[in-house]
Amino acid sequence: MTMDHVLIADQVALQDKIAQLKNQTKNEQLCVVSDWDRTLTKARTEDGQDATSYSAIAHGAYLGEAYRVEMDRLYARYRPIEISQTISHREKQKAMRDWWMTALAMMQKYGLTEEVIEDIAIRDFMRLRDGSIDLFKILADREIPLLILSAGIGNVIAKYLKVRALLTSNVAITANKLIFEHGAVARFCKPVIHSFNKARHAITPQGCVLLIGDTIEDAQMVNDAQANCIIRVGFLNESVEENSATYLRAYDVVICNDASMAPVIELLRKFLDTL
Repeated sequence: MTMDHVLIADQVALQDKIAQLKNQTKNEQLCVVSDWDRTLTKARTEDGQDATSYSAIAHGAYLGEAYRVEMDRLYARYRPIEISQTISHREKQKAMRDWWMTALAMMQKYGLTEEVIEDIAIRDFMRLRDGSIDLFKILADREIPLLILSAGIGNVIAKYLKVRALLTSNVAITANKLIFEHGAVARFCKPVIHSFNKARHAITPQGCVLLIGDTIEDAQMVNDAQANCIIRVGFLNESVEENSATYLRAYDVVICNDASMAPVIELLRKFLDTL
């Protein structure tokens, strides 16, 4: 992996992990654990908007201008806390819980319907990262489990993948779930999954893990006690110079500037011949 947008924390350590993974996957299951928003999908739209399962609703003019304004206000307040490198983990935990609870409650308040979810699924406001479709197909062909662990809206993610024939039998989604009654949101499942508590909701994998995320916290969606070997790949989509050192402490490989999934696929192919 020599591409200039790819950073490697420790080349020797990474090669050791690759060798370990090759050896272990001969007899053990490999699985991929991945975040969704800004990881399997691009971080931003072509015109620079944040492109997540939440912003797809807010900026799709589905629930009116008041809803969009409130969601933008929440984003402006809480997103800097989420990505801050100085605010304590405890403070972040509380802030993220407040953000997600408020955002989900607003969907019920403003009357989100199943029809909106259907419409979002067929549109391309959320866009899969270049190479993500290839990753899905490789994993499906090899019957390698893909566990999507997201603080996003599971209903949106599942429908989006289903429309594109990517919700194959090897894919499992753990994300926030909206409950609909008579076509409209009646409630949402608790506890809420947010960017700082994903590890509590992870399906404990067996064997070896290729982990993919875009925040520092995503690196611990699976911890070292839960798998025999973990290779961590992080997408650093913004503020590369300021955050690269921190990301390189959390991830084995860091892919910068909202780049493609190609380095992940290249890494995966290094040990596919052992499966």
